[in-house]
Amino acid sequence: MQETFYKQQILQTVRKILLAILIFIPVLMNANPIWLGVSISEIYFNESGEWTIEIDNKYITSVEYLDSIRIESNTGSATIEHFDTNDFIVITNSNLSNYISISKNGDLIKIYSFLGGGYKIDSIAIGDYSGSYLHNIENGQSVARLYGYDPFFKDSSPTIGFENDLDGAKGKIFGHFFDLNSELIQNKYFFINEGYCTPILQEQGHAGNIEINSEGFYCAEITSRSYSISEREIYESSTNHELMQFQPVNFELNENDSINIDFHRILTSIEEVNRDKVLLSNYPNPAKDYTYFIFDLNGIKAVSLLITVYSIDGQRIDSFVPNSSEFKWNCSELVQGTYIYTLSIDDQILAAKRLQIVK
Repeated sequence: MQETFYKQQILQTVRKILLAILIFIPVLMNANPIWLGVSISEIYFNESGEWTIEIDNKYITSVEYLDSIRIESNTGSATIEHFDTNDFIVITNSNLSNYISISKNGDLIKIYSFLGGGYKIDSIAIGDYSGSYLHNIENGQSVARLYGYDPFFKDSSPTIGFENDLDGAKGKIFGHFFDLNSELIQNKYFFINEGYCTPILQEQGHAGNIEINSEGFYCAEITSRSYSISEREIYESSTNHELMQFQPVNFELNENDSINIDFHRILTSIEEVNRDKVLLSNYPNPAKDYTYFIFDLNGIKAVSLLITVYSIDGQRIDSFVPNSSEFKWNCSELVQGTYIYTLSIDDQILAAKRLQIVK
């Protein structure tokens, strides 16, 4: 019996060494290391606020080969002393070397996988903890993710011990997209992949992209969490798309919510719209009561010209057709600060400059 035990110990040690080699040899060869760590799949808070953590074990050869696994929260850390080796490992305080608490109102939860002197970390911030996008978690809810290292969402239908799904985790946003001139952006599409828009749409038999229709309207189901959106890749086709910046939109979405969210494009870069042949300037600059906009198209023929003035945060202040190449404009009502003005030719912005107002 003792000989068998020693053989098992030797075999276990050899396996750990081989596993460590799989991790560190690719690093030494400047290749991508093989992922062998566990990840947090779900954290559930019961009606009393007690926590249960589900660990995703599908991305490791076998969790039993690890030296140890530790869980850490703001109150301390503890080693997981005993667990099964299923794809989804369920952990409570009864599995730990010592008691720790996890606060759904604000905490940073980390899980460490130790092997051969190295370790891997997976973590998630919840509640009011800095960097969290998972606020106002209620008892009876969980925070979960579909896959190993994807974003989390709030889930009112916990699935501890089983494959996670999107039931109990969806709300709806809808609205319009507007360009720099407050005109509708039409017949395009976009994604909110941090909100799992593609798998939600595919569940419903759709292609997976959020459509902006001929009236500039969109409607999308995404997962329950907080969002901060200031830019998005807007597609006309898979090969024709543009990264657009918008006035920042911050919102929290809960299950079954339906929120109107409009996106207004802003101009954030002057350099990206400059064109070699078009000259644009103004004087005086800084200006107080008036300024002259001066432009030279250098022979470019245009059906329509338009000068538009924006505040620095992208709000349109004024838009007008210049009746000469040296056009006087009244700016006496503007507050002191920096503004951006653009010259559009046939609805295409070809030049942009800064205007400074002093009082």
